[in-house]
Amino acid sequence: MSSTGKMKKKKNQKSAEPQTDKSRRPTLLEFMASLHAEANRQFGTKFEIDPDLVIPPLPDWAKKTMTQLRKTIGKPILKLRPTKKTTCQDFGKLIGILNRGITFYRKDAPRMIAEDGLDKISEEKWETIQPSDQMRGHVVKQLGRPVADNEPLEDLEAELMEKRLKHLEEIRAQAFRFMAGRSAKDNAMFFKGMAQGYEVFMDACGHFCGDRGRTEIYLELISSVHEIEKMKRTLPAKNDSDLYDHLKPWYPFPNRREDGIAWLRKVCDDVSLYVTGKRGRPFGSRRAIVI
Repeated sequence: MSSTGKMKKKKNQKSAEPQTDKSRRPTLLEFMASLHAEANRQFGTKFEIDPDLVIPPLPDWAKKTMTQLRKTIGKPILKLRPTKKTTCQDFGKLIGILNRGITFYRKDAPRMIAEDGLDKISEEKWETIQPSDQMRGHVVKQLGRPVADNEPLEDLEAELMEKRLKHLEEIRAQAFRFMAGRSAKDNAMFFKGMAQGYEVFMDACGHFCGDRGRTEIYLELISSVHEIEKMKRTLPAKNDSDLYDHLKPWYPFPNRREDGIAWLRKVCDDVSLYVTGKRGRPFGSRRAIVI
């Protein structure tokens, strides 16, 4: 084959590659995969990511927001990475965090879902948030067993959740069996650390600890990545006031509207989130994107 023919073939192959549609809203699984990929990069976690999912990259401001979360709610956990100097108290903190997670999924999550009305969302609405065919394929893969076509998706999801919780409970049981062979002093330090770990990541209400002044707003910003990026592409240009109005139903801003917008602007500046371009610089015209 001639060099010209090879170049044409490569060009045709490149044009046949799927292009990412930035205007398309990622599904819930795709969005979570994006967060897991960034967490693996920044936190050193090992979240398993389904290779069949489209993983839209997070914008730079969202990556910086994840960095802030690493420095706040993630800091006490990252400090507990096992080393040669890890004590029984540190080990207890890890198991305490694990135990709090089990309680969250067993008790807190169902309550919070009901309080937020997520259990009232219609099947049609959920289909736009997370298509059932993609979810079913993902759940079947995670279950790792043959699944009949007539098995309801809800039952499969419940089975997968129970499988994961059983795994966490087995890790907890292994920790208790290991400590049973240690001294009374070691066990005293272990259970002291376990009590500390139970409250170091989540409080009794199921809310994240750490930098309480910013953690919740950071999470709201990350959960609105698609909407915020859409604001940045549309005309007429959006501003901090529009972002405030978008977040207001989900975040209890303090004081007056003007004060809330001013505080939100400071939060956005810290992560380089500028809806209408960087403040203090001239902002040129933008082409409206068709959505």
